[in-house]
Amino acid sequence: MQETILNVENLQVSLPTENGPLNAVRGLDFTVNRGEMLCIVGESGCGKSMTSMALMDLLPKKAQCQADKFEFLGQDLLHMPKKTRSRLRGLNMSMIFQEPMTSLNPSFKLGDQLTEGIMTHQHISRKEANERAIYLLNRAGVPSPDERLNQYPHELSGGLRQRIMIAMALMCEPDLIIADEPTTALDVTIQAQILVLIRELQQEFGMAVIFITHDLGVVARIADRVAVMYAGQFVEMASVKAIYSRPQHPYTRGLLNCIPIPGKTQSGQELATIAGVVPSLIGTPQGCAFANRCELAKKQCCETIPALEQREGQHWVRCPVTLYPVKEAS
Repeated sequence: MQETILNVENLQVSLPTENGPLNAVRGLDFTVNRGEMLCIVGESGCGKSMTSMALMDLLPKKAQCQADKFEFLGQDLLHMPKKTRSRLRGLNMSMIFQEPMTSLNPSFKLGDQLTEGIMTHQHISRKEANERAIYLLNRAGVPSPDERLNQYPHELSGGLRQRIMIAMALMCEPDLIIADEPTTALDVTIQAQILVLIRELQQEFGMAVIFITHDLGVVARIADRVAVMYAGQFVEMASVKAIYSRPQHPYTRGLLNCIPIPGKTQSGQELATIAGVVPSLIGTPQGCAFANRCELAKKQCCETIPALEQREGQHWVRCPVTLYPVKEAS
């Protein structure tokens, strides 16, 4: 039986605005097991990064966050003293941020930034911390790792900075890493290298990984399970094979139809799109958030918020209209 690293029920995040609360995350339920790669995918603004910030307790001060259950390594983070909670997040949970160009402090040498966390949480010497940093930099594919400790971030390329961020996230040997679109700012070749690196390190160290992205091509290469997010909610969750071969939610199918297929999509052919725009999340939502863009929408879709229901196996879908069988995707 797999060990559950993270168990979250009814996670909600709202931000105050002049027109009322903006409900950025609306009732997420999910678990992450040891050694698993869970990919959260969706359009910009759907709540992916807000979810990662809530997990790491890095939300803006005015943001309101609540959940019915928030367990990490079997411990209840909701009722844990803040100091203990912060230590657990720093030691056992870490994050690879979206923008390597700005995530590193330009005023400090890389060695200081790499070793600060492990020296704080594990109380080891500077020499031991430097040895750990050099090992992980070498494992992350950074050339001349010992020399990098005395360099500043501006002396490195974007790809090397992202490798530094990955090594930094591994310093305390965390049980869970949250990677928030870590390849967005990199060119395609470097993206591929970083994806392979993250997957290899995850398997080597036995970590759980939550990988957040808007790129379905990335998801297909690295995910074990996929959670498709729209307007602050998960609308579909299943294994990566089920998502790509048998998508159930109209939004998931729409996203997959937008991807060009090598050998089938002709040069110059117009790609499919999803009509309409994402609805405002300010105030109390009514009905399915995707109803105004869905070709299958019925009257009930505009009146009642659908629940996330289990279909075949561990395939979960938030859409009562798609209960009928769908054709296998080619």
